[in-house]
Amino acid sequence: MEDAQIILERHEQRLRTLERDVSEFKAVQAEIRTMNETLVTLATELKHTNEHLARHEQKIDDIEGQPRARIQQIVTAIIAALAGGLISAVIGMILT
Repeated sequence: MEDAQIILERHEQRLRTLERDVSEFKAVQAEIRTMNETLVTLATELKHTNEHLARHEQKIDDIEGQPRARIQQIVTAIIAALAGGLISAVIGMILT
């Protein structure tokens, strides 16, 4: 009878230990769930931030390209003016 009492006591101790472990695991599980939700939120925010950054990069590229396009227009105008002046000079020489 004493052996049965000792065995029951050991089982009760083991059950208490397991119940405590399960409680701790539930707390860890809840924390993991919270961290997972936070991670999903961060991933979503990062996606939006990347999209926002891509739009800004495109705007910067457009702004950087404006002086280049303006210089090309100026060079084209200078070449056209020189060519027009040269043609006018040649025509003027021919007519005189």
